[in-house]
Amino acid sequence: MLPKIILHSLVIALLLVTTSNSNCAAKLTPAQQREVDRIKLAIRRAGSLFKQKRFEECGKMVTNAQTRIENLVSMGSDELLERLEIDYKRLSKAHALLALEGVKLPSLKAFDEMRTPPAPAPPKGKPSPTNTTPPEPNKGIVFSSHVAPILVSRCGRCHVNNARGKFSMASYDALMQGPPAGKVVFPKNVPGSRLVEVIEGKEMPPSGAGIPTPELATIKKWIAEGAQFDGNDSTASIRSMVSNIRPQQTTVKVAQATGKETVSFAADIAPVLNDKCLRCHGGGRQVRGQFNLSSFSRLLRGGDSGEAILPGNGAGSLLIRKLRGTADGLQMPQFADPLPAEVIAKFETWINEGATFDAPDPDQPITEVAALAMASASSHDELSARRAEIAEQNWRLGMPGITAQTASTKSFLLYGNVTESQLVDIGQQAEAMGPRLADILDAPLDQPLLKGRMTLYIFPQRYDYSEFGRMVEERSVPSDWRGHWRYSVVDAYAALIVPRRDKYSLEALIAQQIAGTYVASLGTVPSWFSEGVARVVASRVSPKDSRVVQWKSGIAEIIGSLDKPDDFQTGKLSPESAYVVSYYFAKILMKDKNKFRQLLLAIKAGSDFTQSFQDVYDVTPSQAAEAWGRR
Repeated sequence: MLPKIILHSLVIALLLVTTSNSNCAAKLTPAQQREVDRIKLAIRRAGSLFKQKRFEECGKMVTNAQTRIENLVSMGSDELLERLEIDYKRLSKAHALLALEGVKLPSLKAFDEMRTPPAPAPPKGKPSPTNTTPPEPNKGIVFSSHVAPILVSRCGRCHVNNARGKFSMASYDALMQGPPAGKVVFPKNVPGSRLVEVIEGKEMPPSGAGIPTPELATIKKWIAEGAQFDGNDSTASIRSMVSNIRPQQTTVKVAQATGKETVSFAADIAPVLNDKCLRCHGGGRQVRGQFNLSSFSRLLRGGDSGEAILPGNGAGSLLIRKLRGTADGLQMPQFADPLPAEVIAKFETWINEGATFDAPDPDQPITEVAALAMASASSHDELSARRAEIAEQNWRLGMPGITAQTASTKSFLLYGNVTESQLVDIGQQAEAMGPRLADILDAPLDQPLLKGRMTLYIFPQRYDYSEFGRMVEERSVPSDWRGHWRYSVVDAYAALIVPRRDKYSLEALIAQQIAGTYVASLGTVPSWFSEGVARVVASRVSPKDSRVVQWKSGIAEIIGSLDKPDDFQTGKLSPESAYVVSYYFAKILMKDKNKFRQLLLAIKAGSDFTQSFQDVYDVTPSQAAEAWGRR
């Protein structure tokens, strides 16, 4: 084995080497070419990070490039495959070398596997060996028509696709042979058939939920009638008999929390799943037992063994039995100590209370649900400390190899590749903006606009700002923008470019970012509303700002291009065009200070935005836009 220092040199050379294929003349679409360029940029950044021995961040860059390549390869064009093959092989080598540093990466297929051509169709004139003869009239229970669909639907994941417990149901012969322990089906002997016994006793499926009574009755009747096969080939796959049937998918019915529960999913359950379970059951390609815990809705669906949760029946739920080690197989979590008894008891109580959900979106990643719950329960200082950690990570990701200058005030944390004195000055401007914004937005003056410090990323030039958007947010920032903001309970930040020679108002730009973040922090609001209000605030801070003048000069052309007046609310316009229209629409809303204040108060109280808007203005946002458009 090569010494590690040599391996390090190899991987640096591997990742830093140019990835362009100058001899490839194949033409790509502009969008495809941009994505190829982003892949190469990610690989170059990975090399830089590895050189600095920041292996985890290097792994993230490799994963970023890998995902982008796989997405492009899925398009299937020869030109893309030709352009990406060398890059993909480099990633394969990088995987092996980063593994020496203990970096966990998503599995990587061999490149040739990703472009395997589809299997050829069977020759004409020769019937498929799996074809079955039509069942005879009044024959009773027919294996291919009645029994096979049940086995595929209820048992397919473990015993048709796989041979869990060395028991395969992949074919009729395999089913009748049974596992090494002995046969499970005895023709005309229903009580003696182990298959019936384990289903009736709810041992199988392992979830304990059982199968519908009519389906069990069908299996029993089939055995009682002799467990016969009606096809031509008893070794054929039973899945081929029911190609339109997939393994049973649990219907996800999310029960919302009532507020009377003693255990919170978001605060008590999600953090444990995030810390102890996602390593094996996250959203990657190889999810153990197909039991995906990356979101609440996927948790409810269960995995190969069926539903993991039986609401109202904690002790009988497979999840609890696996955590306690009383179910078949290994106790969970597999690669860690068993959970403390009091933690498992919380899980059981949560299920007994209905397995309810108390977060905004059941499809939201569990990691985000846990983080949001933590942030909501944190103090201003605790949340500020967490956001400082995120700010450091974002800077390293967006600006690798560039040391940041930092500064802080009571309400803001500043990062930038400008001078420290510039950061201090910008921080003071932002802090001084608070009372003025509070007056415009009717916010309380005796507390910070935001819980937890807001991070301001300050850049001296467009290139750095664009790179931050590309690497941290994985998007191209619109060319018109000189700043933008993002908000979640966990993080709140703005990125902006310092104006050169006073080309636009820095004060208005800062006010816009803080105002947009504040409005978003009040509750779940559409981006057109929060950004529209933010731009109104910027125009009031600096009416003659060149950006404000540009919004005014461009509004007529944008409005003239609308198919419907509410296009700016429904994603039919580019972000910049939508926000320019939002700015003018928000100006009208904010003219009536009392109504606008009522709307903000309703949103802050947790009310639905559209309903609150209708309650205050007597029309929906779409109807208001239509009336405005007519005027």
